[in-house]
Amino acid sequence: MARRVAIANRGEVAVRIAATCRLRGYEPVLLCGEPDAGGFAARAIGRVEVVGPAGSEMDPDAVVAAALRTGAALLHPGYGFLSERPALARACAAAGIHFLGPSPETLERCGDKVETRRAAVEAGVPVLPASEPLGDDPNEWRAAAEAVGYPVLVKAALGGGGASLRRVGDPGELTEAVASARREAEAAGAGPVLYLERFLEGARHIEVQVAGDGTRAIAIGDRECSLQRRHQKVIEEAPAPNLPYDARERLHTYAVAVAEAVGLVSLATIEFLYGADGTIAFLEVNPRLQVEHPVTEAVTGWDLVALQLDLAEGRALPEWAPAPNGHAIEARLYAEDPARHFLPSPGRLDVLALPAAPRLRVDAAYAAWDVIPDRYDPLIAKLIAWGANRDEALARLSDALSRTGVAGVATNRPWLIALLDAPEVRAGAYTTTTAATVAPPAGPPPRLASAALLATALDRPPSSDPWERIGPFRLTGAAEIAFHGVDTDWERVFAVEQKGGVWHVDDGESQGSLRWWRGSDGLWTVAYGDELGTAAIARRGDGTIEVVTAAGRWLARSGRRAPESTRAAARADGTIRAPLPGKILRVPAEPDAPVEEGDPLVIMSAMKIEVVLRAPGSGRVRSIHCYPDQQVDAGDILVELTLTTE
Repeated sequence: MARRVAIANRGEVAVRIAATCRLRGYEPVLLCGEPDAGGFAARAIGRVEVVGPAGSEMDPDAVVAAALRTGAALLHPGYGFLSERPALARACAAAGIHFLGPSPETLERCGDKVETRRAAVEAGVPVLPASEPLGDDPNEWRAAAEAVGYPVLVKAALGGGGASLRRVGDPGELTEAVASARREAEAAGAGPVLYLERFLEGARHIEVQVAGDGTRAIAIGDRECSLQRRHQKVIEEAPAPNLPYDARERLHTYAVAVAEAVGLVSLATIEFLYGADGTIAFLEVNPRLQVEHPVTEAVTGWDLVALQLDLAEGRALPEWAPAPNGHAIEARLYAEDPARHFLPSPGRLDVLALPAAPRLRVDAAYAAWDVIPDRYDPLIAKLIAWGANRDEALARLSDALSRTGVAGVATNRPWLIALLDAPEVRAGAYTTTTAATVAPPAGPPPRLASAALLATALDRPPSSDPWERIGPFRLTGAAEIAFHGVDTDWERVFAVEQKGGVWHVDDGESQGSLRWWRGSDGLWTVAYGDELGTAAIARRGDGTIEVVTAAGRWLARSGRRAPESTRAAARADGTIRAPLPGKILRVPAEPDAPVEEGDPLVIMSAMKIEVVLRAPGSGRVRSIHCYPDQQVDAGDILVELTLTTE
């Protein structure tokens, strides 16, 4: 029983921690809420202790009680959830369980960004100008912003993950930005305390991995984390590219100074901004294992969870970490819809085909047919590619993403592929604003995706019936097959004819032969003319076909598209629905009031982010069906508009 580790987390990180525990002779036990009792991590780990109903994972006392029931001697919190909560570390200590993380005192100090800034300043580490915590008087906010200097960043003192960050460029934006940031911070559990910090234009986000034994700390390399969406990292690499030697040395020195100033035991990440002019400014401390830790493991050869176990067992902290070997890049594959402002896309994974290749690590959080719930972070998997140099790592990661197949939910995969191909990213010359300049692919399906749709119509098992063997019915010559978009207005029409056992296709712009191979995992290989690629394909009960390629995701049905009058009516639909389950925060819409395209109608909190639902066009508010503090489900009608049609 003394060799048992309780893992208070879920998904890929729980599976990853369990793997190291087994290698070190520990028996891992998953602590989870009821919704995860049969989930991917539970199946992978095997031994499960249910903490309680959904939400109980956030109760330190309930988590420790579950750990005690398993007889665990150690508890690993992973990241997110309670990993940075002093209350969990204290509850573990009181129960005689070794918490695999920093002390409660360190967590307390690092959990308050204002207090951590003070620790950095005391350690001689540079910071950006900032205000004291904001009160409730907007006049004081304006005075504080003037003192700090525009542009400023509104930040929550507590909490992490980019919650509540708002950039403010001039005084006219400040009041709403502070109010919005406060709402989002409170909804995310970060509390109402905000402060202002000077915004560093054109900066990079660089972090240093550190480990400490309470008195001494070491730097274990750095990571570039500037590619972010809504202040959430999506692509990370190690080491940070194109960083001058002296700047890297200073970053490591500053990181060690901060870690020692807060008395770090176990792992932490010290985060910095690095300006185009060489400015270095401390941001915050994340006193836990990071989501992006695999890239550091890939270039150092170290197992960071094993290092945590070493320190817990009383082994000495190494004197230094090895120099990086090669380069590693990680991409986070999320169930979120780039076409809908990257809102989470919960649902069933009808297809999940993850690639395998040398020097490619895949940390999966789900398997095919699992359901991604709407109450947790929608991370599907992390893909980590290693190369002897950065170009090789980039090529390997791009190839892995192109060979990944997901259907059933929308994902950020096409956008990740486009992001990796952006010139600034290729050159390693990007900043925290680069990702916002890369638009997700849009428009009707390109040639190969259209061919994949056609393959679904032509694919049929061998039959003795001659009418089925010849394919689509026709009186003479080629048959016509058409597809139209379910959620967007497009149509693809093909003339197809089978000759000598080969399908010949004319799509109106080009001609070519069509071949396909259907995989048992839902991933098809399609060859159309001289084009070759893969597509994840899922058929739904209502006749909808979902086809997903590296270029995007499309929902289609066969048959002619609707008449123009019907499509115009659909475009003029002024019904505003909840995109996901959540809580209504504000309703700026007023009955019978005129609205212009883009006007905010409803502001809601969903999955710890603030979602603003805006008018799709000009018109007038016909009716309002929601109110502040109301809990709503996905699809609920919130506001109805009468849109102006011209």
